[in-house]
Amino acid sequence: MFGGWWRRHRLARRARATLRRLLADPARLAGTSLRPAHATRADLVDWIEDEGTLSSLTFTILRHPRPHPFSRQHHLVAEVWRVELPDGTPTRLRGLNLSKLQGDGDGRPAG
Repeated sequence: MFGGWWRRHRLARRARATLRRLLADPARLAGTSLRPAHATRADLVDWIEDEGTLSSLTFTILRHPRPHPFSRQHHLVAEVWRVELPDGTPTRLRGLNLSKLQGDGDGRPAG
């Protein structure tokens, strides 16, 4: 019973550590919009494991795009990224505007 849970827990810890190392390496992030400073906004979503070895990671980065100076709109965007391990470069899969999902559709925050 605990063997399967413990194995998944260890893989999750290894995946998070791998993501931290990836985001700390500017050479791996070259050619993307990712920077080492984004590590604090990264959240591991999923990983693929092949015979005990991590083969890919999927993660999100939460962004707060700067609004136009004369606009009252505010957007919160989650970008989904995937990287093939061990040597792949992160690839942006999609972006999701969370403000439009939560608010009234025009970029104004709910509430």
